[in-house]
Order: sequence, then C-alpha cells, then structure tokens
Amino acid sequence: MSKTPTRTCLVCREQKDKSELFRIAEVDGENVFDPTQTVQARGTYVCKTHECIKRLAKNKKVKLSNEDLYKMAITVKKAQRDYLSLLKTMKRSEFLSFGINMVNDDVKKIHFLIIAEDISEKNDKRIMRLAREHDIKYIHYGSKVQLGGIFDKPEVNLIGIKSKKVARGMTE
Repeated sequence: MSKTPTRTCLVCREQKDKSELFRIAEVDGENVFDPTQTVQARGTYVCKTHECIKRLAKNKKVKLSNEDLYKMAITVKKAQRDYLSLLKTMKRSEFLSFGINMVNDDVKKIHFLIIAEDISEKNDKRIMRLAREHDIKYIHYGSKVQLGGIFDKPEVNLIGIKSKKVARGMTE
C-alpha cells in the first residue's frame, strides 16, 4: 500500500498532501513557481489558498516574482467554486451554522468550514486548530461582509456545513 507524500506549508506550517500545495523551486538562487512540480531543484511548498499566497508575498526569505504570485492566485481562483451563491440558496436550510460560537456548539456535526479571508489572525488560528482537532476540511473564502450578506448580518467570520453530502460536493 503506497502512502501519499505530504509536505508542510511554508506559510501556515500545516501538513497536507503534496497535491494540495503549490511548489516553489530554487533555481540558480532564484525562487520560481513550479506548477508541474517537476523542476529538479530544492523546493518549498505553499497551500493553495489566497491567505497563504498573500502571506507568501510578504515573506522575506522566499521572494517570488509578482508574475508567479499572480499565476498562483489565478490557479486558486479558477479552482474555487462560487460558494456565495451556493450558500445563499442554502441559507434557510438546517445544513449551515454560522459564527464562531454556533460552529463551536455544532462542531461534532460539521464536515466543512468556510472561513472569511479577512478574519483576525487570532480567530483564524483558533478556528484552524478546531478544524485540525476534529479533522474538518476548510477554505478561506470571501470577506466577513460577503459571508454576512448571506444571512442578512453585517459580518460573519465563519460558516460550517453540517451535511456530509453538501460538504463533499463543495470540496470535490
């Protein structure tokens, strides 16, 4: 039985399957985006999320060209579905929990988390720790105002999906 290779994200330090990460290769002292993950050079890895790409842009040790950062961001954008319109159609269903407290209360029933991209770092770490402890997949998507708009609230930090079927559809 072969084991899928895992790597650690340079930015958030989370371990994931290699296929869930972007590879950055160091070629002749320059860091370059390696979309095919085949360049023969030492590599580092970054999550395929806007949050990690944004934080990578500010990283002092690994400098990437703006063009490479843009390619990574476009790849993430193409991969993401239009979660907002999907969530709007589900807002009155029993499949959603929103807000940190409600998600905390329902954590045993949650199968997927959507975390606002502009959430505070403290809350983000808290939520990601909760997701790891309960083995819940998650993405950073939209702003707090966009997520709040789904439920007619000014802001929502977090949405939890309680249906296994819906969660599977959103992650595949």
